[in-house]
Amino acid sequence: MIAKELYPFMQLYAVIIGLVVGSFLNVIIYRLPNNKSIIKPRSKCNGCGKQIAWYDNIPVLSYIALLAKCRNCKSPISIRYPLVEFICGMMALMLLNIYGPSYEFLVVVLLCFMLIAITFIDVDHFVIPNEFIIFGFIISIISHTFNLLTISIMDGIYGFLTFGGTLFIMGAMGTFIFKKEAMGFGDVKLGFVLGSFLGSELSLLALFLSFIFGGSMSLILLIAKEVSDDHMVPFGPAIAAGTLLTILTKTIGGGNYIINWYFTNMWNGEYFF
Repeated sequence: MIAKELYPFMQLYAVIIGLVVGSFLNVIIYRLPNNKSIIKPRSKCNGCGKQIAWYDNIPVLSYIALLAKCRNCKSPISIRYPLVEFICGMMALMLLNIYGPSYEFLVVVLLCFMLIAITFIDVDHFVIPNEFIIFGFIISIISHTFNLLTISIMDGIYGFLTFGGTLFIMGAMGTFIFKKEAMGFGDVKLGFVLGSFLGSELSLLALFLSFIFGGSMSLILLIAKEVSDDHMVPFGPAIAAGTLLTILTKTIGGGNYIINWYFTNMWNGEYFF
């Protein structure tokens, strides 16, 4: 048990680690889809090509200190870099407060970091790299092997089939009806991975929320005329958002109300004709 007086230091440590991981995720988000090494060379300015010094690469703080401009050429630095770092830092803090210092916390925070990276890559490139799918399955296998999750192995298998299987069937149906690819297979593979973490019931909730997020995002983009009727909208961010909200509603105090409402009202026929 962690002493109460030490817990604030653990929270600070979680934020710092989250910020550092976010900085590394920025490298992955930029390099992985472009088939570049995520280890070397060191990061450099996209404008002048000068390598970024360590003191100009401190998460969030360097962005503020440099006034969002390269020290050398004054090219603007994208807001995305500190945004990803900040999200990861706050996510680590939030999950630590929910799970406490535990193995389950490590599993869930790794999963959430993965989803953050997938979101930005899918938005930019309409692809979910297989490296994330492999990483997710490895974490899932380790978690179930050593009982690091609150769900059983069988429920993980049911979730695997529920989440991934549903996306596969809906994608196949959409392709048959519209005579073009309705859902990328990367989304389906991601569904299989996430289902193995969530279990069957939470996979249903995550699916429901994913389609709400995806539909809302598509509608907003259509209204804003950012996309045309035949333009593909990446579904990975919606899956990530639906899964993250499911994880949070499962654990945050009072969040079970949403889950109970969903399974009480959506699956007893009240909202079906």
